[in-house]
Amino acid sequence: MTMSRDELLRPSLGDAVAARAPYSVRTTFLTAFFGGPLAALAIIVLNSVRLRRWLPDLPVLGVVLAGFIAFVLALYWTEWGGGLRAYLQAIAGERALTYLFRLIALGFFGLGYALHRKEQRSADLIGMARPNGWIGGIACGIGGLIVQVAFAQMSRAGL
Repeated sequence: MTMSRDELLRPSLGDAVAARAPYSVRTTFLTAFFGGPLAALAIIVLNSVRLRRWLPDLPVLGVVLAGFIAFVLALYWTEWGGGLRAYLQAIAGERALTYLFRLIALGFFGLGYALHRKEQRSADLIGMARPNGWIGGIACGIGGLIVQVAFAQMSRAGL
């Protein structure tokens, strides 16, 4: 079967919508560091949506979110969590939980980098225009901090 010249020269990807560039690694890191674990997960979810790969990332991010929530609940509602809080406060002082949550957030950043490493490197290599990191990073950071403080208050109150 022979094809005409017009059929051969017709673009085959005309209707396909290309994925957009993810937020930069720096934006993701700063959001995780200053915003906490929930902000880190939020910016990773935004990157997944921008890259059109939220469905494959959903199970991983869902397990991470559920694990973090279970950890925070255990930290405030169990004897083990009370002992861990007391131990950390004896070592690092009153801000021990803040430091712990910051370490967890940086771990989430590493997970996000591992999930989107190829896309991050491709965006850098091609020179794709990245979205403004200030808008997404600050929004995720403030939202993450608000939810984290509210969740900690509810956990302390025993709700």
